[in-house]
Amino acid sequence: MKKLVINLLLAFFLVLSISCKKALEDHPLNINRESDIWDQNDATGTNAQAWVIKIYSQLPNGFIRLNGMELDCAAGDGVPSNRANAVWNVINGGYNSINTFDDNWANSYSAIRRANIFLNNYKRVPWSDPTLPKWLAAEVRTLRAFFYYEMIRRYGGVPLLGEKVYSPDDPALLQLKRSSFAACVDYIVSELDAVKDQLRPDASLASRGSGNGVAEGTDNDAGRMRPTIAMAIKAKVLLLAASPLFNPSATPALDFTGYPSFDANRWKAAADAMKAVMDLNMFALEPNRYILNTTHVNKEFVFTRYAASYQVSWGNLASPVGYTVGNVVSGGIVSPTQELVDAFPMANGKAISDPSSGYNPANPYANRDPRFAQTVFYNGATWLRRPVQTYEGGLDKPNNTNIAGGVQTQTGYYQKKFLAQDDNNTAFTPTMYHPSGLSTFCLIRYADILLNYAEAQNESAGPDATVYAAVNAVRQRAGLNPFAAPAGLSKDQMRDLIRNECRLEFAFEERRFYDIRRWKIAKEVYGTGSLHGVNIVKNADGSFTYSPVTVATPFFNASNMYLLPIANSEILANPNIAQNPNY
Repeated sequence: MKKLVINLLLAFFLVLSISCKKALEDHPLNINRESDIWDQNDATGTNAQAWVIKIYSQLPNGFIRLNGMELDCAAGDGVPSNRANAVWNVINGGYNSINTFDDNWANSYSAIRRANIFLNNYKRVPWSDPTLPKWLAAEVRTLRAFFYYEMIRRYGGVPLLGEKVYSPDDPALLQLKRSSFAACVDYIVSELDAVKDQLRPDASLASRGSGNGVAEGTDNDAGRMRPTIAMAIKAKVLLLAASPLFNPSATPALDFTGYPSFDANRWKAAADAMKAVMDLNMFALEPNRYILNTTHVNKEFVFTRYAASYQVSWGNLASPVGYTVGNVVSGGIVSPTQELVDAFPMANGKAISDPSSGYNPANPYANRDPRFAQTVFYNGATWLRRPVQTYEGGLDKPNNTNIAGGVQTQTGYYQKKFLAQDDNNTAFTPTMYHPSGLSTFCLIRYADILLNYAEAQNESAGPDATVYAAVNAVRQRAGLNPFAAPAGLSKDQMRDLIRNECRLEFAFEERRFYDIRRWKIAKEVYGTGSLHGVNIVKNADGSFTYSPVTVATPFFNASNMYLLPIANSEILANPNIAQNPNY
């Protein structure tokens, strides 16, 4: 089997294009004949396989998929450096059913329709290899389950279609109603359980490991759905179901917004599902976090949206604006906030607010959690063999409209996440961002499983030894010294520690936006007060003066914004689709 990346390129030429008459049930244009896809003379099922690859291509992609920006820039950890970027509208004014944000309804139902079409037709192909169609059918069902997960974490319960393929003029389309959140969770979990053992086997940990810490691992079917991925998705679904946003719902009379009452057993189910993935011993934390940015296959990646080859373009986009590499001026597109910066502890694991931590406001970036320097460009950091200058008038905050189109940091910081360790290089090491195609983006990695287990087990049983072990494994890999979390933490204290570890470990990986919603703390940590940066002045003696500045006052309405709105066009097309509360 060729790698998914090759098949994906073929898919753009072989697969039907699909247009959307109704987002819930879009209808394929007759660019190719149906008989070409389910070709009864194609023993290899080439076109049918391309149909499956098209479904893969609809998986979420990170980096700059939202108005050229990252989702975390609407979650308090960063803001767009360009004041004209449309994400500022979301920061300042939120979203509604007319002006939606991160809307995945149409894309998900398009993928689900494609999945159902495959499941209804793939047996028409005279497969010469009887194993392949079984694998593909299981992959498609796993993909379909994941797209339902993508919707329920945004909207709550959504219509479940089973394997039915509606024609666009079918009056039954206008009768569809939202299924309960509980029914959606049960359906997704049952589908994943049903297909887990029918998926193609996982590549071994030994083959996927990076070996010397920098090399690519080996997995000829990287990106394909595997038993471990099905198990990991199931665990994520159960974690969502156990979370405060849905367990219980704030509107119990509306069954699509969550469960009517709290059940602690949901936390145990999530913990057990995470532990099942851990007990496989199929994954491990990579000692060098930077290789997560430069390798497609490694010990840590569980579920990856797999597509384009290595690229250097993210270096130009993300690096501070004073750098020119390959005759391209860097864009510095993301400005991390002071709130994110302050969340990183000292290298000894103590919060900077702790008087015994050793934090020095006059030298604020010294001796910090190593993940800080891997995530954020700060004033004085070394990059491409020179110090970053984000002080007023510095090379990377020139206050000059002729440089980088006048775009520069809003906060005194730039994002370094997803870049290689090029501090002492003269050019960018290729990473996985692709400027015009599809990029490789990890959706679940092993650190995710560990911290999710710690969260669920802490809520279920309190901060026992297994919770500490999972948290400490992530902190040890981070390079904290000492890495062990303080002994004797209460459940509440451990909860806070785990949530902060998630924030730091997965910064800009599209977790926090939905984490602060499922934890139901978005109003507290994002929508109350302001976001800040730092104004830096270089003094005559070469020292620096750091002064806080306000860069944004985000809008968040707790009465409705914990769930995303269903686009008004969907409600107009089918009034039986109930809108989420207060939109």
